[in-house]
Amino acid sequence: MFKLPLSDFDRAALRKHCAQVGKSPIGSDEYLIAVWEGKTDKPLDMSTLRVEVIEEARKIAAEIAAAEAAKVRPVRIEVNVGGTVTVLPDSHRHEVFERVLRALSVRENVYLVGPAGSGKTTIAAQAAEALGLPFYSTGAVGMAFQLQGFINAEGKYQETDLYRAYVGGGVFLFDEIDASSAQALLAFNAISANDQAAFPCGTVKRHPDFVIIAAANTYGSGATAEYVGRSQLDAATLDRFVFLPMDYDERLELLIGGNDEWTRHVQAFRRKVREHKVRHVVSPRASIKGAKLLAAGIDWVDVEEMVLFRGLTATDREKLVIKRAA
Repeated sequence: MFKLPLSDFDRAALRKHCAQVGKSPIGSDEYLIAVWEGKTDKPLDMSTLRVEVIEEARKIAAEIAAAEAAKVRPVRIEVNVGGTVTVLPDSHRHEVFERVLRALSVRENVYLVGPAGSGKTTIAAQAAEALGLPFYSTGAVGMAFQLQGFINAEGKYQETDLYRAYVGGGVFLFDEIDASSAQALLAFNAISANDQAAFPCGTVKRHPDFVIIAAANTYGSGATAEYVGRSQLDAATLDRFVFLPMDYDERLELLIGGNDEWTRHVQAFRRKVREHKVRHVVSPRASIKGAKLLAAGIDWVDVEEMVLFRGLTATDREKLVIKRAA
């Protein structure tokens, strides 16, 4: 079911439909939906359209046919690691996954920056699996010992995931790096910068297959309107990484959402949030959670309250209300 405002993908799909049923593919979003719902007048005589309009409609139809095929076809990826080419199993993955994987395959540290719930952690885990490397992770840290480890009262070294990855190889995910303390990041810089590093147990050599993914909601330049608890990162920290921005992959969201009608509703709501610059996170988790709640028999309006409107002011709610299509 299509809802306003239309996404570029939905708009193109509706234009294709117009061309197929003999109506003009040029018109407002309201017109395109009306054609889809059969609420327009008699079909337009295609002979009255200019040649370039007809050709544009055919072009749109071809593009949408390819996009629809891609929607149901898992992504096939080949990656070269040390001269060995590996073909990954077909699977649905985020659109930036391949670039992340290729950067990691040449052991470049990657800084993934994107909104909450965009799939950064999932990408990191998938990349480690694809590369055949162990996966380690930590969230935001406030003290250096959470990364370095420490010597306990019995004189034994307490290892961390960072230590294990550093000495044994693996993909280390530093999630919410931009919410970590300056003290912790200084310790992290010292460990990640060189081919050997000092831990409480002594100086150890960096494994050649040690590689880092930093996941953040900002570019490390400090707090934003949406992410007020983020810190400015030192230039030495940022210099350790190649940067890959990412956003919600709405194609993937439709594939995993569990309820296409609800997922499209969430995506339209998200576009309104961005259009009105409301400080409110609408991630694919809203699609997944809402689909589960609807399947459990909870009313649509109640699900909206539970996963979309939570915490919004009356003024913002009024701006963001989207009517459910009949």
